[in-house]
Amino acid sequence: GATAEVIRKGNNPPTTDSAPTWAPNRNVKTLSGTTFVDFTAASTGLDATLVDFIVGKDVNDENANGLTTTETRPSLHGDVIHSRPLPVNYATAANLTAGVTVYYGANDGALRAVDASTSSSLGKERWSFIAPEFYSRLQRLKDNSPLINYPNIDPSLNPQRKDYFFDGSIGVYQDAANTNVWIYPTQRRGGRMVYAFDVSNPASPALKWRLGCPNLDNDNDCSTGFNAIGQTWSTPNVAFIKGFSTTTPVVAFGGGYDGCEDANTSTPSCGSTKGNVVYFINADTGALIRSFSTTRGAAADVAFIDLNNDGFVDYAYVADTGGNVYRVDFVDGPGTMAALDKDDWFIHRVAYTNGGGRKFLFQPGLFPTGTSTYVALVSGDREHPLATNYPYTGPVVNRAYVYKDDLTSTETTAAVILDGADMLDYTDPAASTCTSDSLLSVSNAGKKGWYMNLNQYGTGEQGVTTAIIVGGMVAFSTNRPIVSAQSCGSVLGEARGYWVNLFNASGSISTAGGAACGGDRSNTFAGGGLPPSPVIGIVS
Repeated sequence: GATAEVIRKGNNPPTTDSAPTWAPNRNVKTLSGTTFVDFTAASTGLDATLVDFIVGKDVNDENANGLTTTETRPSLHGDVIHSRPLPVNYATAANLTAGVTVYYGANDGALRAVDASTSSSLGKERWSFIAPEFYSRLQRLKDNSPLINYPNIDPSLNPQRKDYFFDGSIGVYQDAANTNVWIYPTQRRGGRMVYAFDVSNPASPALKWRLGCPNLDNDNDCSTGFNAIGQTWSTPNVAFIKGFSTTTPVVAFGGGYDGCEDANTSTPSCGSTKGNVVYFINADTGALIRSFSTTRGAAADVAFIDLNNDGFVDYAYVADTGGNVYRVDFVDGPGTMAALDKDDWFIHRVAYTNGGGRKFLFQPGLFPTGTSTYVALVSGDREHPLATNYPYTGPVVNRAYVYKDDLTSTETTAAVILDGADMLDYTDPAASTCTSDSLLSVSNAGKKGWYMNLNQYGTGEQGVTTAIIVGGMVAFSTNRPIVSAQSCGSVLGEARGYWVNLFNASGSISTAGGAACGGDRSNTFAGGGLPPSPVIGIVS
């Protein structure tokens, strides 16, 4: 909203409440081959009036004052639903005033770079980018037709699904001197592409590479080796891996989400699924280093661990929509920690849920120690949040898990059943107190972890965020529909934040002195809805 108002005021911070006036100083870009060019009718082949609409002119006279080309349209900024803003701090010891630029996508087709550095330029759009694969969807934005489909709309009105564009989150690589700052935008429901931009100079972006399939509905013109890519939901994560290079970073992401998962059933028919792959890419050139297959779509982010804290990652974890958890090994084991050549990296399924329609859409929280890694996951289907959806009507009993992965396991080691006899059932709060047995207890030496059902507060509760592990605790958030006619709750459903002990699931909310057990497991968030994932911060 703030950025939109700055753009309406001529892309300068507003100093008065005067009526918006069109000032043609936006810097809207697209691609001609691999080169950034101005977004114009000539460069895109689009109708000139449509181009005027996309860059912000009020060609539809939205405010009905008769002015269509001399002022900005009120709706010039699209909605931001799933894209997570990425702030990049360009300050260095030599230049402390360089400030911050924020990158994010919106569903008007634009990926934006917004200046957040000084009071004289706060909120100014440095530039925005329209991807060529979005051109065919832009006319619908201008025409506002057909109507968007939503529950209970008259089907005779020919409603259609909403269009998305740069709807995903953005990965980043930034060296210590800010000489190389590269961002990796994704499209989530907007497409099957991943981009790489060099934004070392935030005012002058350059395309490094683009990979994937430009068509949502077919595999025409896919990049070599990327026919299996789905909707690009997985945030590209960057790391250095010895078996590839000690100086060139690797970017990793899951293959994404398949629209077949949208079926309102706990057992979607995904026989020819897309996204069932994990990619490891040269972060600089875009060359495909390795890819590994998974059973179902890997919509979650890839999570890394550096076991010996030498600055190079040793293992990666990824989960898929079929409830499977995989580990990728970059070293020969936790004993010698010898780097494996990239051709010898291997993936294997280390754990899985035993049916029940439980999906993993978010990356696991990880805590490595010794020769093990504690892996925290929460099942759920955030794409089906309503009481009319199958997680409620089925119902699917979603669960929170903590699983202790043995890093000495190999490709031939049997995967652990996360709902099986090797796991402790801590659904009952009475079974998880300060005196309860934990995963560290001698009596539980053979146990692989614990789980708890997420139906303690009512039907339909499901995990809707990633889990994190910090200070011996696990944090995650859930949502469940509220359907009681007597309820004064939000129609967005009940949202809960959990804070539980890593070893025995005991709650730590409202404990004396912040004790790690003996308290409540969760509390509700005011307003309900779908909360964001928890984030760790350091406060000095």
